[in-house]
Amino acid sequence: MATGKIVSRLHLLIDRCVRRYTEIEEVSSPTKEIEKDLLLSLSQVLREIQSWINEIASDSSEEAGEKTIDHEDETTAALYDPESEEYLCLERLVADLVGLLGMKSVHVKHLAGNILVEVSESLVESGSQWDDFIRLLCECLRLAVVYSCPIPDSEIGFGSTDLHLLVSDVLKCKLEKANWSTVSDIFRVLRNILKRLSQEENEELLDVYLESVNSTLAKIPWCRVDTLFSHQHGNGERNSQGQNGALGGTPTSEEATVFLGNFVQFLCSVVQQVRFAEDNDGFEPTHLILQKTIELIPDLLCWCQPKLESQSGSCMSRYLGHKLLVLMIRLTYQSNIKCTILLSWLEYLQRHFQGFLQHTLTRFEPDQDNCLEGSPFFVSLSDREVNETHSNHLQRLTVLLFLRCSFTLLYSNRHTNKHCEFDCRKKGMEEMFKWIEGQVPGDTFSDHGTYTKKSVDFSTSFVRLFMHEDDLLFKVLLQLLSIPLHEKELLNVEGHSLQDEEQTILFRLSTLFNPVILFCIFLSELHYDHQVLLDYLISKDIGASCAEYLLRCLRTVCDSWTVFVEFPFEGSTNASSSKRRKVLTENSEVEQNGKLHPQAFEDAKDCLISLQNSVVKLHQKKLFPYNPEALLRRLSRFQELCLSHE
Repeated sequence: MATGKIVSRLHLLIDRCVRRYTEIEEVSSPTKEIEKDLLLSLSQVLREIQSWINEIASDSSEEAGEKTIDHEDETTAALYDPESEEYLCLERLVADLVGLLGMKSVHVKHLAGNILVEVSESLVESGSQWDDFIRLLCECLRLAVVYSCPIPDSEIGFGSTDLHLLVSDVLKCKLEKANWSTVSDIFRVLRNILKRLSQEENEELLDVYLESVNSTLAKIPWCRVDTLFSHQHGNGERNSQGQNGALGGTPTSEEATVFLGNFVQFLCSVVQQVRFAEDNDGFEPTHLILQKTIELIPDLLCWCQPKLESQSGSCMSRYLGHKLLVLMIRLTYQSNIKCTILLSWLEYLQRHFQGFLQHTLTRFEPDQDNCLEGSPFFVSLSDREVNETHSNHLQRLTVLLFLRCSFTLLYSNRHTNKHCEFDCRKKGMEEMFKWIEGQVPGDTFSDHGTYTKKSVDFSTSFVRLFMHEDDLLFKVLLQLLSIPLHEKELLNVEGHSLQDEEQTILFRLSTLFNPVILFCIFLSELHYDHQVLLDYLISKDIGASCAEYLLRCLRTVCDSWTVFVEFPFEGSTNASSSKRRKVLTENSEVEQNGKLHPQAFEDAKDCLISLQNSVVKLHQKKLFPYNPEALLRRLSRFQELCLSHE
């Protein structure tokens, strides 16, 4: 299939389908008959474009060289030239399809959005004007937001200049009646296009996408959006300003909720994809789009909070809470966030997610659910059980974000000066102290007869909380590896001579989140099944995280061999602290407690050695997805220590 005129062909195809419907008055609210005809036409267009994509992909695999170069020359001539025929065709087809997003028919909007995604795919495959396409779509987004925002009469003639600045009549004509539903649908389309791009693994296309989105977000009048949504309390009514002579209008409760859901979902996807250019210091759009997203977080939290409160317990409320937490968590991994921002996020968690932070973790028991979350059997659960499952998920996210923010304040080098470092560490310590005190009372750490049982119970419950979500599990386990262990502080605390609050908190952290103990609990919760570990390692989603965790944990285990061997895996009530045992080696009770559960050590040893054998076999057959040499060296060292222990 010749790809040189792909844009013209797309335009003719879409124009034939759309033209006769756009000429009908009140097409935004079509009759059932018109809607049915339009849906049939759009379905045919969608199938036709998909067949073209298959043809282009087939031809491109057979052809190379001269024709490809000719196409590049042709599209380069058209690129950025608003007077070219190809560009005008592209502009019209984008305007026509985006115009359909303003219809009240959910099915028409869905099909129009899918066609836009397929148009993007066809331009990517043909190498024709995709850059122009994504910029036009982003410009449609900006215009849709501008037209959806009411402009007070006092600003008409001044604030309205951005409506006409460098905007073609074609786009303005289609978007003059845009509303917040249109904005939501454009965000949805942009997100779906991004998902396709992530599968292409083409960094150049991703760069163009991020640059276009960043430029658009920078041009959107967020102050106007804030005026609307900060006074939108979910009452489902439009204020008088939206009805009287102003462009656009205040969104209804439903429109606002759908917009916020799509917008936060879109930002989550964008932030997730930024990692592809994370190592490129010169890639400005990456840095800028992260910074813009961080700047928008306070507004997003303000806009979403009325929905979270007024619709508490509803599916949308849980979804918004979930996405907001995910967005903030991803930002902590992707950018160097200022301390002041992290502090504000901690304050937000304490105000609005305090229930999840304060909820005791010791209630989590093994095998508490009879089915996996999201499985077909999930529908058999009662409403109470379903709500509890969703609450557990939000608690995981809340705790992970809390730890990310607190530990960054405690251990990072992002502080601007010594005063900033002191204040941030102090605030981080205060937050950690309150959280630990709420979970494990302070007397737990002074009562030597029982504190090991209680602290191990907490550590076990903590791991169990995250066992249901593998990606969050390894994120939190890797995060906890950043906690330093100081033997001197442990001695001082146990001797009741240390008064420094900071060292007290560090001791409690190192006791509750000792990496060796957590690793032992982790293996125990897997029932020492090396096949589960192997599945983790070869997983496309969490394989890298699991490998990193095993590498770092095995190193710690080998360096703290006595703790690993003697740890009371089953949480014996009489077992003393593993850290305390290191400095009280003459205590006969400790020597006895170290042998309370020898079978647990044997199970852990067999699990890791079996894992080593499985990885070796796969690696020899070249079936392991990456080079496991570093992991095998750590496992070999572990095996040597096991042999010397016998």
